[in-house]
Amino acid sequence: MQFRKSINALRALAVLSVVLFHFKVPGFEGGFVGVDVFFVISGFLMTGIIVHGVQQQNFSLLGFYASRARRIIPALLVLCVALLIFGYFYLPLDDLRETIRTIKSSLLFSSNFSFAQSGNYFAAPLHENWLLHTWSLSVEWQFYLLYPVLIMGLHRFFGTDKTRFALLALALISLLASIVVTRVNPTFAFYMLPTRAWEMIAGGLVFLFPLRLSQRGGAICEGLGLLAIAVSVLVFSEADLWPGYLTLVPVLGTMLVIHGNTRSMFSGNPALQFVGSISYSVYLWHWPLVVLLYLCGLLSNWPHVIGAIIASFALGTLSFYLVESKVKKGTSATRTVIKFASLTVAVVAVSATTSSLVKQHPDWRPALVELGQPEYTSKLYPQECYPNAYAAADCKLGTGDVSVILYGDSHAQSTAAAVQMDNPQAALSWSRGGCPTLTHFAMHDKTVESQCRGFNQEKLQQLKTAYAGVPVVLFSRAALYADSGRENSYRISFPERQATFAEAYTEEYVSTVCSIAENHPVYIVKPIPEMPFSVYKGLNLNQRLFRQNTDISLPLQVYEKRNRIAIATIEAAASRCNATVIDPTPYLCPDGNCMGSMDGVPLYFDDNHLVDAGNQQLKGLFKDLIKPI
Repeated sequence: MQFRKSINALRALAVLSVVLFHFKVPGFEGGFVGVDVFFVISGFLMTGIIVHGVQQQNFSLLGFYASRARRIIPALLVLCVALLIFGYFYLPLDDLRETIRTIKSSLLFSSNFSFAQSGNYFAAPLHENWLLHTWSLSVEWQFYLLYPVLIMGLHRFFGTDKTRFALLALALISLLASIVVTRVNPTFAFYMLPTRAWEMIAGGLVFLFPLRLSQRGGAICEGLGLLAIAVSVLVFSEADLWPGYLTLVPVLGTMLVIHGNTRSMFSGNPALQFVGSISYSVYLWHWPLVVLLYLCGLLSNWPHVIGAIIASFALGTLSFYLVESKVKKGTSATRTVIKFASLTVAVVAVSATTSSLVKQHPDWRPALVELGQPEYTSKLYPQECYPNAYAAADCKLGTGDVSVILYGDSHAQSTAAAVQMDNPQAALSWSRGGCPTLTHFAMHDKTVESQCRGFNQEKLQQLKTAYAGVPVVLFSRAALYADSGRENSYRISFPERQATFAEAYTEEYVSTVCSIAENHPVYIVKPIPEMPFSVYKGLNLNQRLFRQNTDISLPLQVYEKRNRIAIATIEAAASRCNATVIDPTPYLCPDGNCMGSMDGVPLYFDDNHLVDAGNQQLKGLFKDLIKPI
């Protein structure tokens, strides 16, 4: 297909939007739409290649796959090898093995499946994954595998004209699926091909339904398209459900620009043409730098951010000239496919072997790599856990008679050590991660919702009939359930209540707390402060890469802002149910800063779960609720 400068300029616009969005540059809150622009461009180009070949009766399926392999695999292989080497020397064992798992899935173009199971694209812990951005490559490659076969089949049975309309129908079906599934399961909709295919087919429709435009008409078309993309970048944000119907704005905008195909200041800009040429490599290399700054707590440090943006384009340029442009295009399709398949298998095999060896022989790596890694499971008390149908932790902590019950989500488990340090008797720990302590609520993930409801119903019934008079301590990462951020799979709703979220949440929580308080003294722990990123990872990389030993902290006012609904709800429940509020912030947030580490020792396992060192900071917080038996 003939080279089109407007498309190359679109590539530049797309990659600039994505890069600046990921580096948190103000004004680019909707920069993630750059990926949608890439999808449309890819669909246009691939449709042209396939349809031309089919019509000329010289289309080679193997040749098509070979050309895609030449385009995508070499630079990706280099990135994966670089991350493997970096991880070997700088990442803790668990993080290295997780990175290796992602390397394998990225090279096999299946990473979108694993990310779809892991949760929100826009939040931790996925923001700590060095290859998160490869989800889009996986979607594209899956499209490349199926799309030519589809067009060949449609063309054989229906001919060219009917093929066009069949693809239009498929695009509309995929768009409808995207709109519906985004509301029901936004994580699946974001990552998976069925809800993304319409964007690529939309690009194909530009080729199949060309517009005959005058120079003036083309300029108007391009201008409207660029305006739509600009509005998407400036107006949309992570709070918007994506990819639903809103995705039509950047997709239609990209279609208009391609339709325009003008010689304009936009398409003729030399800088945009250069950036467009290196856009793929820049896209590959920028995200690991984002993760590096994120884990080191430097993503809001403008000198580091500017340096990382420059480095992204420098590495992209090197990758383009030293890797992409060096790939031989004259090699036969068969040899090309065999070559890149072999290289991919080799890197996957080396990665898998490395993962096994570092687990069996941790002493082979530099000793400082594992320095100070905390353990999630507390060593301060024995525990015995019992099987259940809710994927929950149902445990007895310590020995002797039960003197206190710890009830809530995963924070009930991770903060239990702080209670047990002041408790000579046993405690019951009832915790189901990602579950609010409520009776009536809804979640996007119906499996989790069902387990949470079943777990809460069972435990609330137990509290009505057993352990009368035993204090109950309630824990919750409450801000997570109230967070309206896009694709937050833990966000809860109250479809049975006609009220604002805050009002409905308060009423449901008060109802639950008061039901417990009928038979038990109730103590409600204000949320444990959440750090902006994984504490240990940040400490490790800061020390090893930047020789910095600065402790990680979060301003108390940030904590209070994030938890304002939760705190108001807790205080309402305490007042109306005669419960007692327990505040951990005087212990964890001295001098107005909530500490993630102290003197280089991490207080958290990740960004929100305390480990023994963190729990020791809370010693004495729970002593007044422990009554002699």
